Amino acid sequence: MPIRDLSIADLPKYGDFPAVYALRDSRNGEILKFGCAGCLRKRIFMNYLCGFGGKVRVSTTQRLHAELFSNSMIDHVELAWFETFDRSEANRRETELRIAHKKAHGGKRPLWDRNG
Repeated sequence: MPIRDLSIADLPKYGDFPAVYALRDSRNGEILKFGCAGCLRKRIFMNYLCGFGGKVRVSTTQRLHAELFSNSMIDHVELAWFETFDRSEANRRETELRIAHKKAHGGKRPLWDRNG
């Protein structure tokens, strides 16, 4: 789903569920970021789209917010997710996705994961 057009109503249960998600560049299909969240709505809307969160000077939240809004990237980023039973399952499944991605891409992590 294009992130620029995403609304809370587009998410099942208004995004109030734990999930694993991926951000992808729609122009070339490249995965930009894998992540997991205890509440998908908060992660995507509060953190990445609004830029709130992060306890260090330049947190992942702030870095990804900047990435989305620089060079019109928000026009090219898509969000995919799957709901999990709980946060621990989300963590486990995110790890599995990361391992599979690294295997398929010569040990490289997704672009926005590498910039941290």
